[in-house]
Amino acid sequence: MSEASRRFVMPMLAVLALAWLVAMVVTGAQPVQRQLVRFEAKGVLRIEPDAVRKIALAGGGRQAALVRGGDGGWAREGGGAVADGAATHLDTAIKMLNRSGPVRELAPEELSGVDTRPFGLDEPVVTATLSGPAGQPLTVRFGAVNPEGFLQYMRIDGDPKVYLMSRFIGAEWVAALEGMTAR
Repeated sequence: MSEASRRFVMPMLAVLALAWLVAMVVTGAQPVQRQLVRFEAKGVLRIEPDAVRKIALAGGGRQAALVRGGDGGWAREGGGAVADGAATHLDTAIKMLNRSGPVRELAPEELSGVDTRPFGLDEPVVTATLSGPAGQPLTVRFGAVNPEGFLQYMRIDGDPKVYLMSRFIGAEWVAALEGMTAR
């Protein structure tokens, strides 16, 4: 490319690029990322995690009742601070319950004639009751880990199904409860 044509082509490309940007701004066209999928929460907790106001935890002979303060942090019902580590586990557990759907749902028909005692739901590892600003509380009971060790049995009070959830969800609830009762 000769020096004269460079002097002409480069400014022309710059003007075309600027014109393209101006056209996008004027028309309001935004680039669309078609490879991205819109997030949709598929967990069993149907309200937003920040809307949970009260939680009652129980398991292994331990219990804790918590309320969300005006600042969004957690405190023991009746007063008392919650350790930062326990509060982090609690927030993570709530988010996971909202966002992570069950891997499998076992309908009552599938459970007919099956000994469900190995699921550990009669004496759950941890029970969490979550209450929002209005409406019915949600009580989930996490039982035993499945034989492969990747999933955990869970039941929702009032729902005849048994759910197989990622074991990490139940582990967060256990860690939150242990963090509160370790004091």
